[in-house]
Amino acid sequence: MLYERILVPFDGSKFAKKALDEAIKIAQNTNSVLYLCTVVTVSNVIPPGSLLGLVKNTSAKKLQAKLVKSAKDEVERTLDYQASVYCKSKGVKAYYKVVIDGNTAEEILKTAKQKLVDLIVIGSQGLHGISRIKTLGSVSRKVSELADCAVLIVR
Repeated sequence: MLYERILVPFDGSKFAKKALDEAIKIAQNTNSVLYLCTVVTVSNVIPPGSLLGLVKNTSAKKLQAKLVKSAKDEVERTLDYQASVYCKSKGVKAYYKVVIDGNTAEEILKTAKQKLVDLIVIGSQGLHGISRIKTLGSVSRKVSELADCAVLIVR
């Protein structure tokens, strides 16, 4: 089967990096285009137990917006490097998308439909996986169960 469009959810974890390398190999052999995506979840950006949720004043909202913007900027820099430098150096065309505050698995599936991808290459665990427990991460499990296209889970 020839893959033309490959989606790689990328969160910077070692599993995401392995998935990207695997997707690059496939893309090199099939002349595919890669789409990298990251979902920035606000609850992961705002420290747990912070008083931001309790304080309703403008400075707390501004701080929250600043933290989210900072996280988005950092993710965009990372994805831009992966797409513009790393993938390009391997001879692969890549684009990226950053989604702010959504359900990670659902946003990956939505992006796959929007980009009409033929294959999703995803790491078996993300940054929140516990490496000692070798079970499939909840996001990769949900994506593999609900995707309309082929899914390759990289360990």
